[in-house]
Amino acid sequence: MSYQSAIRTTILGALTDICGTDQIESNPNLDLFANNLLDSFGLVELMLTIHEQLNIDIAPTEVDREMWSTPERIIQYLEGKMK
Repeated sequence: MSYQSAIRTTILGALTDICGTDQIESNPNLDLFANNLLDSFGLVELMLTIHEQLNIDIAPTEVDREMWSTPERIIQYLEGKMK
């Protein structure tokens, strides 16, 4: 599995669990904050998952709400971080 597909699989799976909906995988452009699916506690849980499963450290100061508003944007951010 490529690193990019590992990022996508991990993020979509983690967000599905954290947000409690399967809408994440069918709509990766779903605005998580606008739809009240993700809050600050969920974001911390996601950052821990990213660290544990992908070995990518994310500082809280790196998280920009607009940049992390959809699953697709989160995936793109992490892929860009790995380049």
